[in-house]
Amino acid sequence: MLATKIIQYMEARKYQIFRGNRELNIVYVEGMNTDGTLNGDEPNHFNDVRMVIEFNDKVPIVSGKWQATTEPGFYYTDNPMNPSGAARIAFGQYKAWQVGIHGMSEPHEALVQVDWVKVHRDYNRDMLRTRDDIYEGNFGINQHHGYDHPQNDIYTASAGCLVGRTRAGHAQFMNVIKSDRRYQADPNFIFTTTIIPGNKL
Repeated sequence: MLATKIIQYMEARKYQIFRGNRELNIVYVEGMNTDGTLNGDEPNHFNDVRMVIEFNDKVPIVSGKWQATTEPGFYYTDNPMNPSGAARIAFGQYKAWQVGIHGMSEPHEALVQVDWVKVHRDYNRDMLRTRDDIYEGNFGINQHHGYDHPQNDIYTASAGCLVGRTRAGHAQFMNVIKSDRRYQADPNFIFTTTIIPGNKL
């Protein structure tokens, strides 16, 4: 079962896992389809999966999953917003996001970065993390929607953010995570997110 495999991976790396009633775990798996199969993680594609996992009677279940990307596409790799290169979030776990608003051309509810994360800067523009310098800080790595761009073209949807491909899917994601009892108790609650390489699961 996919949820169990992901939780076992997180346990092995001593990541924090939220097991309480209506406590949600946000996870992105790079290079994975929504059916749980792996893919070739081709550049400039929405070929990662965003999911929410919770526990039901101590058993992990997937509460929702959506096409996503954890990486920027060709556009911002070739036209980086930072002279050191486009950002690719480093695999790991970060407590760094609050509910807020993303974007200027089409403002929408999203998870907005409020604490530091690590990113690789793709200075050589090879669309890989290998040998890239790592930076730590608040770079505006938000979790937002991908403007319904096609699956095979990220285009300008991500300059390094964690992006769900469709508007509708992202709205579902936001509705799910806002049902977390900790957010219900405190709208300033800071969400934790885990980013996993699919080929390491």
